[in-house]
Amino acid sequence: MKRRGFTDLAMREWTFANDNGKCPQMMKAKNYVERWEQMSGGNYGLLLWGQVGTGKSYLAGCIANALMEREIPVCMTNFALILNDLAASFKDRNEYISRLCSFPLLILDDFGMERGTEYGLEQVYNVIDSRYRSKKPLIVTTNLTLEDLQHPEDTAHARIYDRLLEMCYPVCVTGENFRKATAQAKMKRLKTLLNGKEIYL
Repeated sequence: MKRRGFTDLAMREWTFANDNGKCPQMMKAKNYVERWEQMSGGNYGLLLWGQVGTGKSYLAGCIANALMEREIPVCMTNFALILNDLAASFKDRNEYISRLCSFPLLILDDFGMERGTEYGLEQVYNVIDSRYRSKKPLIVTTNLTLEDLQHPEDTAHARIYDRLLEMCYPVCVTGENFRKATAQAKMKRLKTLLNGKEIYL
């Protein structure tokens, strides 16, 4: 189930057990899983937004792993991969979107990073609108601000953002920048090695 549900093997390690405790919103993720029956029945989704590196994807991955451990199928992917797949399977486009919508939970990671072409935006809308009509929950992670989503630049984006805000409850993820902290720690270790000293793990 995890092999089918994740587009990246590293996501299998994104679990509540491996959490470092530095994301204040992690309890909301746990509550989402614990109340999955109500979330699913009410078609309640989440819009996880915030700055780069704050743990939005990790938080969504924790939800995905916890649900899959309860044998509930989840698909966690992103629009860059979806658009590539749709371009490669022109004839089976509807079947592909139907398969995405068949999962009890669909997670779209890094929303807003995909190409902003007319074709791309149309496919993004098709996927989100199909998910909306499936009456199944959607979780989206994005670096866009709530202000960006509430005040889109044009009609094409407005159609997409309106659907998202109707389907998903916005949660601002405010953890520290994990990527920056990891990079700084790595540079510190490298500096130690370059100075001819050993690192003891």
